[in-house]
Amino acid sequence: MNQITIETSNFCPAHCKICPREQLTQKLEIMDMDLFKKVIDDAVPFGITSVALTGFGEPFTDPQLFERCEYVRQKLPKAKIYTSSNCFLMTPEKYDNVARYIDTLKMSIYGLSKETYEKCHRGNLDRDVSYSNILGFLERIKGLEKKPYTIGLLVITDDNKHEMEDWVKFWEPKLNEVFVWLPHNFSDAKEYRKIDAAKVVSCGRPFKEPIYVHADGLVSGCCFDFNEKLLVGDLKKQTIQDILDSDTFKRLIKAHKVKNFKGYLCENCDQINLDPDVLLYASNKERKVGKLTSNLEDLEPR
Repeated sequence: MNQITIETSNFCPAHCKICPREQLTQKLEIMDMDLFKKVIDDAVPFGITSVALTGFGEPFTDPQLFERCEYVRQKLPKAKIYTSSNCFLMTPEKYDNVARYIDTLKMSIYGLSKETYEKCHRGNLDRDVSYSNILGFLERIKGLEKKPYTIGLLVITDDNKHEMEDWVKFWEPKLNEVFVWLPHNFSDAKEYRKIDAAKVVSCGRPFKEPIYVHADGLVSGCCFDFNEKLLVGDLKKQTIQDILDSDTFKRLIKAHKVKNFKGYLCENCDQINLDPDVLLYASNKERKVGKLTSNLEDLEPR
C-alpha cells in the first residue's frame, strides 16, 4: 500500500449533474482531528508516498485542511499530498497555503461559459467566482520554486460537449495537464456507461488504492462507495494493518483476483470494464485509463 485516501469532509457547495449527491444517505460531517491524526499515525509504517485528501465532498469546506496537511508533512515527510476541488471556496487568502502544502491540485471545471458551467455544476457555484479563484491562484504561483502540479478536468455531458474544444484551448496553456473524460456511474448510482459482462476485469483499486477513509472513520474498499456499501473496516476501532489483515478485506481481494463480484457493490460498477475510449483527451500522453489520477508515480512506465 503506497497511497491512502482520506475524506476529511463530505460537504460540497456544488451538486454536479454527474454526481449522485441526491442519493447520499451518510451524515454530513467534518472528520474529527484526533481521528485524522490516528489515521495518519497508522499509515506511517507503510511508507506511504501519496496522501489524497479528497472524497465525496469539497476539501475546501474543511476549516482544518491545512492543519491536516501540516500533520501529514510531520509524520509522512516523503508523501505527496493530492486534492481535487471545484475551487469555488479556494479564495485568495488560501493561495499561499495551497502552494505550500498541496503537491497535486486537480480542478473540476465542467464548462467554459457561465451558462454551461453553472448548468453542469449546479448547487451554489458561480462560474465567475470559481474562475477568478483559479486564475488568481495561477497568477499567484508564477515564479514560485515550489508549487502544485495543476490538472484541469472536464467531464463531458450533453450540456457541455459543445465547449470541449474551446475548453481545452483555454485551459491547456495555463495548467500542467488537462484531460477530458466521459462520466462514470459512481458504481451503480448512475447509468452513463454500459457494463459488458463478457469483458469483466478488476479495476485494481483493492491492490493499488486499498484504503478509502470516510469522514466518519469507516473504511471502504473503493473511492466510489459514497454510501458505505463496500465497508472493510472502521479506523475508530481498528488499525490499518488490522483492516488489511481482516477476512473481510481478504475476501474482497480474492473477488478481484478471480473477477467474481457477486454480492459486492463492484458487481454493477462500470469500473470492471476497461474501456480506453472513456478518456477523450489527455495532454499528458502517459495518462491512461486505469492509472491513478491522485498519484503521479502511477504514471511512470511499468
